[in-house]
Amino acid sequence: MLKDRIKAAQRIAADLHEAENAIDDAIIKIARLAATLPVARFETRMSAMVGQDAVTKVTQAVAAAGNVRQMITDAHHALGETQKQVGLGTRMFGAGLPKPPSGSIAVPMPQNHNGEEVAIVKEVQTASGRAA
Repeated sequence: MLKDRIKAAQRIAADLHEAENAIDDAIIKIARLAATLPVARFETRMSAMVGQDAVTKVTQAVAAAGNVRQMITDAHHALGETQKQVGLGTRMFGAGLPKPPSGSIAVPMPQNHNGEEVAIVKEVQTASGRAA
């Protein structure tokens, strides 16, 4: 029944977007840690040899998170094809935003209740307190 397929697709879309956001949040946090490690080394005047194993693991974690993000975006694309296969076509983009044309890399900015665009970039503080 169409109503059941739409309901299932909405649950899948909500979980997919939540997963995409969680991965991006993880990348932000891991990258912040990767930036904090050398800043802390400079601030404490330690040798570059100190903590190198940790720096290596954290930078590998950033790369691994990037791979996870790629897999989820690949899944997102595959689910778009599945959506067509079950007769639903394109219904929605993101959190209720209009879907951009196929092949487009432009993404409409989210808007607040007044219809004004809302920035979604988080300011990141370095260990020295500077905004990055």
